[in-house]
Amino acid sequence: MSNAPNKKVKRVTHKPTTRQQQIRYAKRKKSLRRRRIRNRLIVLGGSVLILWAIVSLVVHLLTPAPTTTKKTTTTTDTSNYPAVTVCVDPGHGGYDGGNIMADGTSEKDVTLKYAKTFGKYLKQMNPNIKIVYTRTSDTISWPEDEVEDLKDRVKIADKANADYFISFHVDSNIDDSSLNSYSFYVRGNDAVSTAIAKKIHTNLKKAGWNYDYSIQDVSTYPLYVITEQKNRPSMLYEVGYGSNLDQAKALQKTKNINKIAKAAAKAYHDYILKHDSK
Repeated sequence: MSNAPNKKVKRVTHKPTTRQQQIRYAKRKKSLRRRRIRNRLIVLGGSVLILWAIVSLVVHLLTPAPTTTKKTTTTTDTSNYPAVTVCVDPGHGGYDGGNIMADGTSEKDVTLKYAKTFGKYLKQMNPNIKIVYTRTSDTISWPEDEVEDLKDRVKIADKANADYFISFHVDSNIDDSSLNSYSFYVRGNDAVSTAIAKKIHTNLKKAGWNYDYSIQDVSTYPLYVITEQKNRPSMLYEVGYGSNLDQAKALQKTKNINKIAKAAAKAYHDYILKHDSK
């Protein structure tokens, strides 16, 4: 057994002595500190992410599922709408081109567009309405004679036993190319056509077609297709002035054809729906 006294063992650390060693030592300590901080941030970020996922899952499980409601489209029942016949007459046609508008267009081509568009809208509004056209193209069914031409248009309305008659035209005035109004020609005692003409004007104003208008009595300006149809409401509709270059162009734009024809169809539809029985 040794009698040597117990000695404390000292741990010897070698501190840097030179300036360069001290710099390297400081850098290592700094790098280790940054690494420890980065690792702690990574651990903290992961913990926050896990916590957020847990909270989101709990909220999702506790939140009731939204109730989805199906959109229901309401369709108007037109089965009880009045079943009447409307004779639609595109002015002129075939050998008769009508007025030559300021841009060189023949009136007969424009009136055909208005008549067919009017008929299309009226049929959409009331499928029970029967639309009878005096012509549906530039091909005419009557002789190339003005008197026979007008007579045959009335005969078509008579044969169809039409309840209403409307003829589309484009006005012209070679003496005043600034005119841009529209007109309705009716019999003086035809209160129905007069009321419908006023409603067309109201519909046009609502649609933004802001031109002056007039309702003319055919007793002062005879028009065979109107004066000879004493047993049915009959109207000749001059949609505007083709002799006015600006209006001639405007009248041929599809959006305006639709606007004017729809305003007229709506006026007839509303009147028929209110006053005619099935």
